[in-house]
Amino acid sequence: MELARTVALLDRWLEEHAPGDFRQLAPPAESAQAAAVTENRFQPHPDVLSWLALHDGSALDPRSAAGAFVPTDFPLLGAAGMRDGLREMAEEVARAQEEGEAEYVVGVMADVRWLPVAMNHTGGQLVVDHREGPGFGAVLELDPSIGLDGVKRWDSLSHLLDSVLDALVHGTPVATAGAGGARNVPRVEDTGNPLPHVVWDLYYS
Repeated sequence: MELARTVALLDRWLEEHAPGDFRQLAPPAESAQAAAVTENRFQPHPDVLSWLALHDGSALDPRSAAGAFVPTDFPLLGAAGMRDGLREMAEEVARAQEEGEAEYVVGVMADVRWLPVAMNHTGGQLVVDHREGPGFGAVLELDPSIGLDGVKRWDSLSHLLDSVLDALVHGTPVATAGAGGARNVPRVEDTGNPLPHVVWDLYYS
């Protein structure tokens, strides 16, 4: 499904069922900010620009538990967060090259063409792969806390949002990137503070 249409449907679902998450959605990023997320290192993938043209991230208040409606508990970044995340990627690659560790880091734990688009509270990241080849545009997961190094999770940012929408509307489980056949199943948590918001429960086969 076209990303803009998916996000419109997702927005409506969140507004009705998970208003805490809906209120965390930022307005569109300024076009100049969106275009500058990669600081001219490469052209941002069209899905990235489409997302930023609709919402400059999903965590207006980063202290809130709401806004993390992507499994597993990822808030989506805005333009500034993407830019800063890419700078950190480039710094990690430069450090690895300087210390002779490039083969263990570049394309494994960090890459100058991996654009972070989400980050969770454990330091895990979702990145859009901008390297040329069949994986261009894919969404990879990195999480050193559980040993995930650039594992593909979705074919694209559009595919990610399609799977989230399907899971929220139909209760469809979403596979994790790790081993063991685990599945993430969404539910709406309503504790009164913050407002009702999506959480993901993990189940093992």
